[in-house]
Amino acid sequence: MGKRVKIKDIAETCGFSNTLVSMVLNNKASLHGIKPDTQEKVLYIARQMGYFEETPGVKENNVIHVPGIVGIVVPDLHNQFLFEIAPCLNKAFTAIGLTFGIVTRNENEQRFIAIINELKEMYSGLILLGDAADDIIIRKLKETYFPFIVLEKKISRYRINEVNSDSEEACRLVGSHIFKLGYSNISVIEKKGCMNCLTETDVLINTIQKLVPGIKITRHALDYNLIQHDTDMEEVVKALRPPESSQLFIVKHAEMVYHIISYLRRKKFRIPNDIAVISMDNGIGFSLMDPPVTRINRNYTALALKASQMLWSEIKNNGRGKYKRSVKIKPELIIEKSCGSVL
Repeated sequence: MGKRVKIKDIAETCGFSNTLVSMVLNNKASLHGIKPDTQEKVLYIARQMGYFEETPGVKENNVIHVPGIVGIVVPDLHNQFLFEIAPCLNKAFTAIGLTFGIVTRNENEQRFIAIINELKEMYSGLILLGDAADDIIIRKLKETYFPFIVLEKKISRYRINEVNSDSEEACRLVGSHIFKLGYSNISVIEKKGCMNCLTETDVLINTIQKLVPGIKITRHALDYNLIQHDTDMEEVVKALRPPESSQLFIVKHAEMVYHIISYLRRKKFRIPNDIAVISMDNGIGFSLMDPPVTRINRNYTALALKASQMLWSEIKNNGRGKYKRSVKIKPELIIEKSCGSVL
């Protein structure tokens, strides 16, 4: 057998005192006011260093906890964010000896409800991504104290653990950059009827108006199913012509950027000379496009690390952790040629 990991070893790795680490590992941290973020970091590193011994699954509160397997429940697999975050989550959980898997939310609501109990038997804990976190599944998991967290969705109705990108900071980054560029007429382009995106349109517009006094902002909603076939581009044309005469498109959804830029190029509009483009989310190959696309980039590594720390803490506390909180991870603005400026 290898050398047993001691508390002082964990303390040195974490950068905390032996006393603090001891209190966390002996479930006394909350009594002494130790921050949840600190507790999660200690538990994560302790697991990573092999401090916790693997024990057989035990049945508590009608939930069978099977050590070693965690899952993320997603609305569907056609999701750019999932493509980016999955490798980061896999790396974060592998680092502490946990297997990571993906579960697709079944379109048949009743059928999915029926398999929730099976999921609880298969996994130690779950991450609910975006729209996969609805009232039904949250209620089912909470009533049995099953360890779970929500990723990239704000839930106000329940007291649960959440990890989200800081959408307000994303709006501030874009607004500040528009101020530097000096644009006075811009258009925000979004999916028609879409509720799941990084930023709320009203918040985005209000933030830009505060940072850029006197700016004119118009709003256009496109049917994504139609723009894939160039049959709902009237709003794009409208934004380009007087009286709007937009100088910049802020596109809220990464998957729309490809179609809009392709359409503009076919219509002989030059980017950024005739119309600049900024995306409020990152997309595959944005840095390789002509021109490369200026975009908000979520910090996938930080999101994955915090999600894994928070879920592992929930697992260690059998879903009965004292603290439930919402953590925001700041994104970054990657500036490319499509916006008319490279810094």
